[in-house]
Amino acid sequence: MTQATDLIAEEAERFADALRGPDPSAPVPTCPDWTSVDLLWHLTEVHEFWAGVLGTGALTEDDADAVDAAQAPRPEGPGARNQLVERREHATAALLAQLTTRGGAEACWSWFPADQTVGFTRRMQVHEATVHRVDAQLTANLPVTAISEDVATDGIDHAVGVMWAASWDWIPEWAEVEPLAVLTLQVRDGQGDGTGAGIEVEIARWHGTRPRDGKEISQLLGRPLPAGSRSSGDGGTPSDAVDSLPRAVASGLAPALYLWLWSRERALDVLEDGPQSVELTGDAEAVRVVRERVAQGVD
Repeated sequence: MTQATDLIAEEAERFADALRGPDPSAPVPTCPDWTSVDLLWHLTEVHEFWAGVLGTGALTEDDADAVDAAQAPRPEGPGARNQLVERREHATAALLAQLTTRGGAEACWSWFPADQTVGFTRRMQVHEATVHRVDAQLTANLPVTAISEDVATDGIDHAVGVMWAASWDWIPEWAEVEPLAVLTLQVRDGQGDGTGAGIEVEIARWHGTRPRDGKEISQLLGRPLPAGSRSSGDGGTPSDAVDSLPRAVASGLAPALYLWLWSRERALDVLEDGPQSVELTGDAEAVRVVRERVAQGVD
């Protein structure tokens, strides 16, 4: 993959270029509760926060909370958009300055317990910038510029192995987990052939009654099954139970699968190189729960 810092810089510039056109109140199609200026603020505060985490050497949740508390508030009122344009530029520069001086293996706080390194932040910020650039171009009614094969392939793995899988760490003690289906992600090449064995993903649901208020809560989960195994391991679904689950296959070119998994499916119709699609086939129940998990979005 191209140097991560170069990718972040390029995508942040495309993001900024796209948001020069829309009215500040223009809605973001892929983030229905946001306007274009909300989107601009989001990437600004994300870059400021992670520049602060890296710059202060944050290693704990308390360290990260201190960085968050120290951030300047969002500008409001007349001129706020112009202030944010400049502030985003400085925030991205500060983030890139930190990422270019820190080694990937160095310890650094992150919200993902399994990877507390600078490398995690570097990888995450490539996809943060790429996905929000797509949001910005959709907001501006522009063609969505190409996503490289390398970025897309890594982003598929990151989506299910980090963004989806992280939810398993946050299941409440009072909840029950119900295995529902297995999804195979199959990347196709330009001739329509599969390029590998695919990634198998366990889809499950946790549900239960919250003790403090009696509220019924339910959420879908997904995480990769270990390579070469039909069992999720780590106390997860046993192999015989996995074998009996309904199955679905999602196939497409790497950029299409990437955008689909990151809940940006509507971008597939307006890609500058021509429309793409993801084909989802298999058992009806598996297809249903997979669609529901994708629609649930990426936190």
